[in-house]
Amino acid sequence: MRPAFVVFAAAAVAQWFLPLAGVWQHERVLAHGVPLRIRCSAPDPYDPLRGRFLTVRPEQDRAAAPVGMSGTGPIWATLEAGADGLARIASLSIEPISGPNVIRLVARTSGMTDGTPSVSLTWPFDRFYLNERLAPGADALVAERVRDGQKPVAEIRLLDGRAVLTDVFIDGVPIREVVKRRAK
Repeated sequence: MRPAFVVFAAAAVAQWFLPLAGVWQHERVLAHGVPLRIRCSAPDPYDPLRGRFLTVRPEQDRAAAPVGMSGTGPIWATLEAGADGLARIASLSIEPISGPNVIRLVARTSGMTDGTPSVSLTWPFDRFYLNERLAPGADALVAERVRDGQKPVAEIRLLDGRAVLTDVFIDGVPIREVVKRRAK
């Protein structure tokens, strides 16, 4: 075989393999991941290229810096569900750790909080996509609830440090269902 053909064949296989591997990882987390719920904020921006979605920002976006943390880099957080059923960060590690409730985040040192070094956390999910017709109603609903002091709750699934955002809940009900009920 000619070397040019081998290079072309390898590029063609890689072109299909890489996206399919990403889809497979996503579906694996959905099928086998540990479900956890996290309190969040969720404004509804509009982006002409990506459409309507709720921006999901977990409430816990800062934490005490683990020993040895400086600059920006990956960090592993162990989440634990509290008595209210909502997950919170129990511990942070700069060394890779594993476990059913471990998630990989990106942390950036951000000064001091109460005399303790702290980090800003970037979660691996930030958008929850909705049907274009449901999104304006979801935005109004979330804004109404936030004004009343009630924040939405994001449900995620964790597997091997990876997270997939599966749903957003308002008062324990999936936001799609709430918006559909209000539209009727």
